[in-house]
Amino acid sequence: MSCLNGPWRAVARLTHLAAPAQKRLWRVLILGWTVLLLAGWSGLSALTRAQEKAAEEAGQTYVTIAPLAAEVMDLRQSRGQLEGQPPLLAAEQVARNAGIGPDRLRLQLAVAPGADGGQDNGQTLSLNAQALTLRELVELLRDLKLEAGLTTLSAHLAPTTANENHMDLDLVLSR
Repeated sequence: MSCLNGPWRAVARLTHLAAPAQKRLWRVLILGWTVLLLAGWSGLSALTRAQEKAAEEAGQTYVTIAPLAAEVMDLRQSRGQLEGQPPLLAAEQVARNAGIGPDRLRLQLAVAPGADGGQDNGQTLSLNAQALTLRELVELLRDLKLEAGLTTLSAHLAPTTANENHMDLDLVLSR
């Protein structure tokens, strides 16, 4: 093949093939074109299935994360909601919201020395809760900080004597 004519000379030779050879050539070309189209279609189909699967996984992730995000946003909006109340009332309200009734809760103002050796202004309190479930314990500790603005000075956890699955909690809180 010369550079001037390039591949066209080979194409010209194909037109001078015998009829059965031309028929085979066209069959091979059509078969090759069909195989190429089927391979392209199957490749695109596989990519589409992969994208559908990724979209479905993203949807599942959204379904599990959306309620958590909504809860975080609600917590941010209710942050410090009870900070304006006295610590005793705020802690009592948090305990009620966590489902701890007055029969299992004891709150009292604690006497703690101030910086000058005298008494402080009543911002320290003692909280004793009995037979708390894990959910109640977590809600109480979380909301005392977030909603009531109270910090824990000391804490003591012990299993309830009657039920090992419940805990007794003693806290000293301050604002």
